[in-house]
Amino acid sequence: MLTPIIDLLILVLRILALIVIVSVIFSWIRFAGGRVPRYNPIVRFIDRVSDAILDPIRQIQNRLLRSMGISYLPLDFSPLIALVLIQFLVIMLSGLR
Repeated sequence: MLTPIIDLLILVLRILALIVIVSVIFSWIRFAGGRVPRYNPIVRFIDRVSDAILDPIRQIQNRLLRSMGISYLPLDFSPLIALVLIQFLVIMLSGLR
């Protein structure tokens, strides 16, 4: 009885993972000097959703680094952490089927 709900949750989590990956690719394109149109509704949606996922992870990451005495880290590990957490949730939900 719960299988369709679990399948829907897994689908949503996989879509969120895809959005995070696309957001990372957009940031690489922007960093390389390419142009990703920020006014495009699809790009704005991807940025908004990925920021909602990544901003809390970035805040925790920054607090943790500051507590360790590191004020600046040139790499942003929040997408990697988010993808690992999403995959963990997918595995946990798959086990409930």
